Amino acid sequence: MVKFSNGVSRRQVLKSSVGAAAFLAAPGLMLRTARGSDEKITILNSFPTLANEYWQGWDAGCRTACEQLGLGYVSQTFDDSVAKQIAQIEQAPALGINAVVTFAQNAEIIKALTATAAQVGIRIANAHSTAAWLHPDDPSFNGAYQLYSQPDNVRGTAAMAQALFDRIGNKGKVLYVAGLPGNFSADTRAAGVKLALSRNPEIELVAEQPGGENRVAARPVVENLLTAHPDVAAIISYNDDTAIAVLDALRERGLAIPTAGIDATREMLNRVREDENALGTVSINAPFMTGYSVVDLYDALEGVVTDPLERMRYFDSLFLDSPEAAQAYLDATAADGGIAFDFRSMSRHLNGENWKLPWGMEVIDPTQLWSPIESMAASRPANWALPPAVQASLDAGNVAKLNETYRAHAAPGPLSAVAGVTRAGKTVLGF
Repeated sequence: MVKFSNGVSRRQVLKSSVGAAAFLAAPGLMLRTARGSDEKITILNSFPTLANEYWQGWDAGCRTACEQLGLGYVSQTFDDSVAKQIAQIEQAPALGINAVVTFAQNAEIIKALTATAAQVGIRIANAHSTAAWLHPDDPSFNGAYQLYSQPDNVRGTAAMAQALFDRIGNKGKVLYVAGLPGNFSADTRAAGVKLALSRNPEIELVAEQPGGENRVAARPVVENLLTAHPDVAAIISYNDDTAIAVLDALRERGLAIPTAGIDATREMLNRVREDENALGTVSINAPFMTGYSVVDLYDALEGVVTDPLERMRYFDSLFLDSPEAAQAYLDATAADGGIAFDFRSMSRHLNGENWKLPWGMEVIDPTQLWSPIESMAASRPANWALPPAVQASLDAGNVAKLNETYRAHAAPGPLSAVAGVTRAGKTVLGF
């Protein structure tokens, strides 16, 4: 029988997940088991590249959490090579690694990553993209899939688009320079645009076209769209790189048309400070995403067993919609992309019931994650069913109960003051 590197067998992990149904009526309650070993926990961070501001923050958050928790840390990039990413997980035990934080480049690769993790006896926390219609508690993941997290792209993009619509008086023609179709982030952000449009009947989306998700590919797309639709009042951008391509094109043409992006890169934040066409950018907070993933893996390896619904979570985001908010966010971000979160305070193992959440989160209702996305809804298996423990938790109303628990543990954090100077005055999830 394969054993996880904390000395707990896969069978025991699966049993504990099913056993979690026994305390569904009180989802804040935690079951503890011994780790079975005093060995130092070591975390592997396997991510695409360091030649990108987002991934620099991803690395900084993971490293900071490991330092604060006294864990070993190994950082490896896989340079967009799935084979290299799998090999890093295969080789993890030789480096004394107990768990991995990673980014599955597409929905299908997470199956291979978790199969490899289960085979070598480590756990995995993954963000942004996961297999459609498969919950991390599903037996096919063999107990290795500890946590899936993502920002709520639908609500985050809808908030960004709504701010643009408000800027133009909630009427007029708009463009959407979109992401690549079939990518889960692109599809969920497109759903957010549609949600905002449904709330603004006098806004007309006159064109939607993929922009390649980077400024070089987006620039000719933007030029062609502006030529075809010279009377648009606003442009929705898929991400910051797309937004910068839009801003550069607008500047060259001498046009005053607002746009906004997603990612909160330094360059875009400075554009928000200086360029009236740059309305804002959504921070999806990579340092918290990876840092909290470390916390959750650490707690699990130390024997903390939580509700099965907690294996899928939305992490908060923040629309930085003013020059003041952009500057405050820049001031809160270190040169390496990190943000000064106290990850020790978030650990349930270290703090018992006094754990804190200085950044918002919600559990994901798995019945609602894929169904609103057309490309995902079409792939739903005819006999689809959730794992029994997950379904039991849903039936017990634990989505609402767990989200209330998270709000009860909310605490001020390094971005609280930043949220306070946005026009919305709060984060996307309302923390």
